[in-house]
Amino acid sequence: MSAPRPWANLHADMLLEIFLRVPCAIDRVNMATACHSWLAVLAAEAMEAPPRIPSLFLPPADATGVYCYLSGCRDHSKFPGPRHFGSYDGSWFFLAYGQTRGHRLLNIRTGESHAVPNVLGDGFADQFHNMVILAATLSRPPDDLECVAAGIVAYQPDADAPRRRHFAFWQLGNEAAFCYVEPHPNAPVGPGLEPEDVVYHRDSFHFLTQGEHILECSLVLDEDGTILEVAVEAIRFQNGGRCYADFVRARYLVASREELLMVVRFAPNPHAPTSSFKVFRILQQPMPDHGMEEADGHHWYWSELDTLGGRMLFVGRGCSRSYEVDQYLGFKAGVYFLDDGCFYDDEMMFRGVKERRYPCSDIGKWSEGPPPHVERFFPEQGPSYNSPPAWLLP
Repeated sequence: MSAPRPWANLHADMLLEIFLRVPCAIDRVNMATACHSWLAVLAAEAMEAPPRIPSLFLPPADATGVYCYLSGCRDHSKFPGPRHFGSYDGSWFFLAYGQTRGHRLLNIRTGESHAVPNVLGDGFADQFHNMVILAATLSRPPDDLECVAAGIVAYQPDADAPRRRHFAFWQLGNEAAFCYVEPHPNAPVGPGLEPEDVVYHRDSFHFLTQGEHILECSLVLDEDGTILEVAVEAIRFQNGGRCYADFVRARYLVASREELLMVVRFAPNPHAPTSSFKVFRILQQPMPDHGMEEADGHHWYWSELDTLGGRMLFVGRGCSRSYEVDQYLGFKAGVYFLDDGCFYDDEMMFRGVKERRYPCSDIGKWSEGPPPHVERFFPEQGPSYNSPPAWLLP
């Protein structure tokens, strides 16, 4: 019988110290199962591991790799690549198998899937339009009776009209999504209120607009979980829609420590890669007491954070997440970002497969100073025929 291999006899304390310095959940499983004696020591410790963080879904021309930041950006596996337009916890992806059609919600671990509507109804008139979903998220896990999906959609009201962007809601299995906005002069639509991101926070969907205002959408459900009503409140910010020195490439909403943050992404010009970020929190502006409520409703303003305060922010439309650095040994505060510069290119997904060029190179991490800088983790990545990159949420 051959002698036991020396690594099988590692002292438990040393083994656990190594284990804690392997932050990727997949790598931890591989480590624990490499040796029977290791598995016995590490089985209990695995239950105390910090929460997993998102992996990068990076689609080249003909396949999609899963790249993990915690694993040194190694590629864990391959999947076919339809267009991705959202993620949800537990390895759920929103996909469009036909680019502009064939919307579905798929769990890439279990294979479970749900139909997602391809048409939009206005909720008040008997009219339906083909729609393209640009970003989406859920209020609850898909197996919850009260699960509702919300998304940012583009549609064409008639053949000669330009495409419009709107927010919409549906439930899994519905044949159509609805916008649920009453057609009156004060409806929360128009310039500056085009939705740019969506997050579910404190029992409501919150849509961030291009003008840096928020549309808070509260849903009323019946006993069967069916949507009865959506109440929409436009929360306007005093300093919304400001001018910045650099080009604004994107804006995101992130739920972090029981509050909403707005993350603004900058580039020197529209054709340059990401150069910096600013992060803002919501504060209430004290209003002078004139004996009446201010007519314009400006009660709130964005306050820039001096520091991320130990946060790791993963930003992506409909799927941004916040994590605490002190749970991940060796990591530092920063903003991890995808290449999602095609969000406002309405024509991209309508092109032929060889003409679609979803950018996939502006991916990395922005760190605080001194000096703040952007680090790109991957070599130059050519455009994808199928989809922009996406986060795979644990």
